[in-house]
Formats: sequence, C-alpha cells, structure tokens
Amino acid sequence: MKLKKSFAAIFLTVCFTSCKLFSKSNDGVIQPDNMKLILSDLHIAEVYSSMVNDSLYQVRDKNKDSLAVYYKTVLTHHNITKEQLVQSIKWYKMHPAELDSVYADMITDFSKLESEYPVK
Repeated sequence: MKLKKSFAAIFLTVCFTSCKLFSKSNDGVIQPDNMKLILSDLHIAEVYSSMVNDSLYQVRDKNKDSLAVYYKTVLTHHNITKEQLVQSIKWYKMHPAELDSVYADMITDFSKLESEYPVK
C-alpha cells in the first residue's frame, strides 16, 4: 500500500512539473506586435553595424562594438531587459507558428519601407 502511495505521489509530481514545462502560457513574453518592432529594430541594427566603417577600407564583418551599443539602445528604447528578450525568444522558438507570424508581419513592413525609399 505504501508503494502505491509513493508511486502516485511521484506520478503526480512528474505530471504537474511536465505540464508547467510545456505550458502554452506566455506570461512575461513580449507580445507579437511589440516583438515585431523589437526584432525589426535589432535586424536594422545588425545591417547598420555591418555598414559602419571605422577606416577607409570596406568592412565585411559586423562592428561588434557598435552592435552592442545598438542592441542596448534598442532594448532601452523598447523598455525591456536582455533577460526579457531572451525569455521571449525562447518562448517563440517553442511556438514557431507565432514566430512565423511575427516575421511575416516584419516582411510586410520592410517591403513597404523598401517601396517608400527605393535604392538609388
């Protein structure tokens, strides 16, 4: 009888723990509309950091010092911490349909910008 109670207690503990690990709850996760803006700004920062030249020679790699400053500026602008961003990215990685939706909206926005400001 004691073995059955122990087994039941272990089983319930595992069930509750696994339910929490694979929960679809998005508490503390950056909402899709905000995530779209943040990721857009981060992608723009990545591109810009690869275009910044510290010398007369063209730089093919990202300027990591500048990129760190740009990332910090983006996080400050959106009033989030690095930890919140990392937590949200982990959540979106576990929910790829949500992430695809965010990126689909980003592509639409970037296409609009590209049509408004064509490359000369």
